[in-house]
Amino acid sequence: MNQPLKILMVLHIPWNRNLGGARVQLELAEEFEAMGHYVEKFDYHDAFPQAASSVLAGLFRPSFPVKAQAYVRQNAHRFDIIDAHQGNLPTSKTLLNFKGLLVTRSVGLNAFYEDFACWERKKYPPKSWKVRVLNQLYRWRYFQEPRFCRRSLETCDLINVPNGDEKKYIETYLNLKKKCSVFPFGLSTQRQQDFTKAMQSSQQRLNCKTVVFIGTWSPRKGSQDWSNIIKQISQVIPEVHFLFLGTGLNEAMVLRDLPNINPKIITVIPQYQSDELPQLLQNSTVGAFPSYIEGFGFAVLEKLACGVPTVAYDVPGPREMLKYCSTDLMVQPGNIEQFSLKIIELLSLSENAYTSLSQECWAIAQKFNWSNIAQDTIKQYEKFLALKEHETNGN
Repeated sequence: MNQPLKILMVLHIPWNRNLGGARVQLELAEEFEAMGHYVEKFDYHDAFPQAASSVLAGLFRPSFPVKAQAYVRQNAHRFDIIDAHQGNLPTSKTLLNFKGLLVTRSVGLNAFYEDFACWERKKYPPKSWKVRVLNQLYRWRYFQEPRFCRRSLETCDLINVPNGDEKKYIETYLNLKKKCSVFPFGLSTQRQQDFTKAMQSSQQRLNCKTVVFIGTWSPRKGSQDWSNIIKQISQVIPEVHFLFLGTGLNEAMVLRDLPNINPKIITVIPQYQSDELPQLLQNSTVGAFPSYIEGFGFAVLEKLACGVPTVAYDVPGPREMLKYCSTDLMVQPGNIEQFSLKIIELLSLSENAYTSLSQECWAIAQKFNWSNIAQDTIKQYEKFLALKEHETNGN
């Protein structure tokens, strides 16, 4: 089936490259179009073009799946493939009036995130009554989300997940065998080249002694671990500096979680544009990613692409990349002492040893190229479309 395909991307968040959840489908769409296929999207802003940005407005507007299902029913005839984020289309193809290939995509399996959220609420209960009330409202508003996510997995033709742990869960615990495939996240060839150009010499990076973290400042991403991590590393390497990128919170708010830490060794950049990241990483020595749950982890992949060795908790997502490294860069989740010791070890490498490890990290990142992933994805889609056509013709 070498003819162009018509693909609809459905996602409940804004079509924005700076958002990790949206970036997957957006960048895949660009690769699909480069291959000659036609792609449209239906996102949050398409569903709610006049949406107010206030929290209360979000609590009381209609759910995204209602809007998405209505749109698909009206436009299903125009598409061969619908590639929808988990939970966005929790209904059968018959009710959607759709005869093509329905794909449910995970960029982080809802069941895993629900388990973590329960753990997080027990371990870090909010101190403010306002936050507790708001959390209760959100749980009331989105209480059906787990059911929607599971239903969308059950009713689709294909399931795309970003790591092997999710595939194992779906096949073992949901008993949805033979329709789940692992498609990791990637970087475009141009973006890989941008990171390569930004790489500095090992001598310069080792002299900088900079530990970099990319991610939202939250307990899920390890915000409550950082105070002890910084203390343990700075006791051994006093000249170390810490760079926090994309925290979403300003420096003062981040420092609240870092009591008794010298603010002079901390740099916080709450937001940045995606194309600014290579330059922001150029002088970083070691990456640190103490995240407890991920779908994949662009924050790890992009540091590797810039030749920055990165220490991470051994969780789904990061292990899809770091398992290829000859040096063990993963530690048990929550083992702050081992995490810190691993970073100290990397900061203390000789120039030759650091160069070798940096080049290995860069080579690992080259395995995750959007063009190759997009081609593999389309082959999978065409295979199932051909099979459905064969079944329809009764051959």
